[in-house]
Amino acid sequence: MQLKTSLRNVFRNRRRTAFSLAVIIVGFVVLASVLSFIGEALQSTKLSLADETGTVQVGTPGLFENTSTGYDYLIPPEQLEQVVSIASDMPGVLGVSWQLNFAGLVGDDQGSTLILGRGVVPCSDVQDYECIVSSGDPLEETSDREVILGVALARKLGVKPGDRVNIATGTVSGNFNAATVVVAGEVSYALEELEKQLGLFPISFVQRLLKTDGVERILISTDDLDQADAFALDLQQRLQAIDIPLATRTWKELNPSYESIESFYGAFSGLAMVGIAILVFFSVLEVLTISFLERSREIGTIRALGAERGRIFGSFLLEATFLGLFGAALGAIISVVLVLVFNSIGFTWIPPGAAIPQAIQLRITFQAITMPILTVLFSTLLSALFPSWRNSRIEIVKALQSI
Repeated sequence: MQLKTSLRNVFRNRRRTAFSLAVIIVGFVVLASVLSFIGEALQSTKLSLADETGTVQVGTPGLFENTSTGYDYLIPPEQLEQVVSIASDMPGVLGVSWQLNFAGLVGDDQGSTLILGRGVVPCSDVQDYECIVSSGDPLEETSDREVILGVALARKLGVKPGDRVNIATGTVSGNFNAATVVVAGEVSYALEELEKQLGLFPISFVQRLLKTDGVERILISTDDLDQADAFALDLQQRLQAIDIPLATRTWKELNPSYESIESFYGAFSGLAMVGIAILVFFSVLEVLTISFLERSREIGTIRALGAERGRIFGSFLLEATFLGLFGAALGAIISVVLVLVFNSIGFTWIPPGAAIPQAIQLRITFQAITMPILTVLFSTLLSALFPSWRNSRIEIVKALQSI
């Protein structure tokens, strides 16, 4: 009976109820949108970083701690074969690849400039650069004396796919070596500054250029980025068991800036929740206070018939609960619809320092819905505490005298 009465009282004054619901719904939609954007931003950042570095990397401790001299950090072929064999048999592994990087000069008879060469395994399951090749052709498994230049670097050199350029660098032994390669294509990279110096080569060519059969690092891609720490620890233990003196690093350890990004978004979402909670609290508090005070004579009559103060207090809280639940339900439905519409439009933007547009997407997650629900319910109930307590404590005589 009390539930039915409280539910009916919610809609006694439809104008005020509509205003309260509007405030709750707007707050819910704003908070859900913010949390959806943050969820998508963090997930996109994680995937982007993992695409660049792999979920886990294997290399010498000196490489990761930046204490190596020369090329003493290179992994010999026998160790590479062992690590690849072990990693490939581990659960959740999507692919294994390896890199050999160098710094040198690139140019022709007209001049030269610095190049950061990245020797990669063509058609790798870990790093596939085909999707960002803006012109020309990607590297194939049979590619040899070919290079994919960053678009900005190609413009600086004045070359295009099909042209030839010269590459020069120091070998592992410290001697000078040079070679001529064909520009197979151009790549649009996420970081504009790196695009001005980036060159992608088949790793077999880089090994001949540096006169070595070693590799710099081994990249492993897994199906669960959140389990990277456990995977890296398991792999490290397996390597130690067969006396391979290599270290493992997760994508998060290789990208320490991610923790700062995660902390920023966490603080931002926290401030958004506090702001929405305050908005809902004061808006609903004003409406409920007026609504409850206007029913003083009704409360006095109920009290005169023997109703206890606790029942009055509970009845008002039930009204606030129904109000919050209705607002949260409508807010959730509207939020999902708006997110689906927003994502279907396909908005894009170019972040600072980036060279290619990126899609702006909202990610509806369990947290993006539950947190707004808890926030609006908490704020609505909190706003009802004072007027409910005040009306439940009113004296019967004074209540009956109210107009």
